Amino acid sequence: MTRADSATPAPIRPLAPADLDAVLGLVAESGWNQVAADWRIFMQCGEAFVATDAGRVIASAATLPFERFGWISMVLVARSHRRQGIATRLLEHCVQQLRGKGFIPALDATPAGRTVYQPLGFRDGWAITRWRRNGPPVSSDPASSDATVRPMRESDWPQVEALDAPAFGAPRRELLRNLFGRSAGFACVAERQGRVTGFLLGRDGRLASQIGPVVAADHETAWALLAHALPRIPGPVLLDALDLHDELRARLPAAGFAVERGYIRMALDTDPVFGDPSTLFAIAGPELG
Repeated sequence: MTRADSATPAPIRPLAPADLDAVLGLVAESGWNQVAADWRIFMQCGEAFVATDAGRVIASAATLPFERFGWISMVLVARSHRRQGIATRLLEHCVQQLRGKGFIPALDATPAGRTVYQPLGFRDGWAITRWRRNGPPVSSDPASSDATVRPMRESDWPQVEALDAPAFGAPRRELLRNLFGRSAGFACVAERQGRVTGFLLGRDGRLASQIGPVVAADHETAWALLAHALPRIPGPVLLDALDLHDELRARLPAAGFAVERGYIRMALDTDPVFGDPSTLFAIAGPELG
């Protein structure tokens, strides 16, 4: 009999560096895209937790706090231990941790996850679609923006952060810096008359490179950023774009993208609109906000 089958719930504890191989195994079993560097984001900027059975890691979850709200993600349970309430216990643990520190719990849910979170008090916000490009770079509509797009450099950070905070709803400098280090080959900014009007970051993944966040003054600037980045990314690419930007969505198929799945942004007991969706074209990923 396993611990999860007994009357004693699987204990929850903080993720330790020695657990990385185990949680990466959970990621692989679930077909997710995260790598060790993603888990280190939670360990450095937030918190990550594991549930164990007889000392073996069987489930995980993570939180990432920002200024007013905190993200919940990476709720993974080994196939052998599913349907035993472990995911619910981990979610409740994350909610308690965030609320205890004064943060509003938020997350990006799949349609299946939404049916679980709604009865718990999570409210719907933005609709988000994950787009995937599986093949090599393809030709796409040329950008018609009057902005100049170039690689991001160190001197851009004050303007990048000034654009991002109102778009996302909170400062997240440490996270953006981490993503820049992982997307140096394609991270870029759009510039008009010496002023940064948009930026694009991303990261490596287990199965595909992830683009995001993409923040821009308008959809032509967002497209110009994508047109600069996409030829510089070999292999599969993921992009989690806000559904409300119809003009950008209409151009993605010509660039080789197809819809993979949908997400809905949710927050507990409050409307989950923290930032400005008019300038946020793609999120960093459902695990990062």
